[in-house]
Amino acid sequence: MSDFEINLTEVEESGSFDLLPVGDYEFVASGWENKTSGKGDKYLSVTFDVTGPTHAGRKIWETFMLEGAGLNVSVARLRDWRRSMGMDPDVEAFGIEQLEGMLNVPLTAKVNIEVGKDKGDGTKWDDKNRIAKFIPSETNSVSAPSQSPSAVSDSDDDDFDWDK
Repeated sequence: MSDFEINLTEVEESGSFDLLPVGDYEFVASGWENKTSGKGDKYLSVTFDVTGPTHAGRKIWETFMLEGAGLNVSVARLRDWRRSMGMDPDVEAFGIEQLEGMLNVPLTAKVNIEVGKDKGDGTKWDDKNRIAKFIPSETNSVSAPSQSPSAVSDSDDDDFDWDK
C-alpha cells in the first residue's frame, strides 16, 4: 500500500545542469538561508538567479561566512555585492533587514568555474560555477559569456571547505 501516487508521464523535461560559460551575467538574489558549517560556524547561503543576457532561470548558490575562517573574505564580498547594486557598501550594523533589502535587486557579476576539490576519499567534488566578482553598478556592461567554459581556480581560497 502506498502513501502517495505521482504521475511521472506528464512531467516537463528538467533543465540543463551543465556549467554556465565563464562570463558576465545579470542576476538577482532571490533568497537566503542561515546555516551552520560542519565546524560550527554560522554562514549565509544565498541563491542568485540568472536573469540575462543568456541562461535566464539558472541559479548559483554562494556562501557568506558570518564567523570563522572565511569571515574577512565574506565581509568584502558582501560589500562588493551591495556596491554592484548601487547600494552604499558602508553599513555599520549589517543584519537581516539589510540582507532582505538586497533581494530582487538587479546586479551584474562575473561567473567562473571552480575546479572540484578532493573529497579525501580518492574522489573529487564536481566542478561548479561561482561568482568570481560582483561588478560595481557604475561599471556594469554585461558581455556575452564565452562559448567554451574554462576552469578557473578560486583565487580567494581561504582554507574553508565550502562543500561540507
